[in-house]
Amino acid sequence: MMPKWLVYSMASMLIWAIWSLVSPIASRELSGSMIQVLSSVGLIPFAFLLLFSKHLKEGTHFGKGLLLAMATGIMAGTGNILLYNALANHGPVSLVFPITSMAPLVPVLAAPFLFREKIRGIQALGVALALIAIVLLNTTSSPAGAAGPVRLFSAWMLYALLALLVFGATFLTQKGATYFISDELSTVAYAVAFVLLDVVLLATDQSLMWNIPATAGWVSVFIGVLMGGGSLTLFAAYRHGKASVVTPLSQLFPIITVLVAVPLYGERIDLLKGIGIAAALAAGLILGMERTESNPITGTGREYT
Repeated sequence: MMPKWLVYSMASMLIWAIWSLVSPIASRELSGSMIQVLSSVGLIPFAFLLLFSKHLKEGTHFGKGLLLAMATGIMAGTGNILLYNALANHGPVSLVFPITSMAPLVPVLAAPFLFREKIRGIQALGVALALIAIVLLNTTSSPAGAAGPVRLFSAWMLYALLALLVFGATFLTQKGATYFISDELSTVAYAVAFVLLDVVLLATDQSLMWNIPATAGWVSVFIGVLMGGGSLTLFAAYRHGKASVVTPLSQLFPIITVLVAVPLYGERIDLLKGIGIAAALAAGLILGMERTESNPITGTGREYT
């Protein structure tokens, strides 16, 4: 019988894989902002359930924790919008998600400046693989299959790289939040921040449309359900297993995404992009590994990315 942490980790990985595979369906017909607003409808019920968790009120500094969790929610919502826009601008599913999976690159590169931490050898390898992946995934192929010019500023790639940066920043704020408050309360605050972001979008974003195609609308709500389910199963995995194992395992979902997206959406992967995808997935796995050191924020010992 499989241990509970493994069951929950695999469930979380599968849920996030489904999220990545259905996101293009909504992105074809709706703006990233509209998907963000509608997905909140599916996410909020999961946050409501967490209000009844016995771990909700655990924490050491609720003010700092809530502030960091709210910042995480706003940035994550913004990152989602950028990701959906990458897909809307014809970004291949098999490339967009491996790129954004390298988000741990941001806290690793920021650590020497923010926390005076050195980049370890294994992390340096992850950084190198990430840079190689970004270059390879930007190359085009000529009819003969030769590498073409590097295009770092195609619309979908620009959105994907911006999403990577924003998601990477959420690693810093989310880790800080969960040192001060529980994962459950952090997620509730995260959902509240989603709603606040939605209010701002509703008031300012002219791209929002209310003649919503039925399929795209329901898929957007389902995206929120998947985000909530993915979070809950990940929490359960952390309760029964070590973060140093659970985190990398649950973040392997882009592998499923690539394997399914290629036949599902008829995407083509040449040799260079295949190497780039492999480098991106390896970089995300290496950079996402947890380690036990002194917490740079509180000075306490705990596992963190």
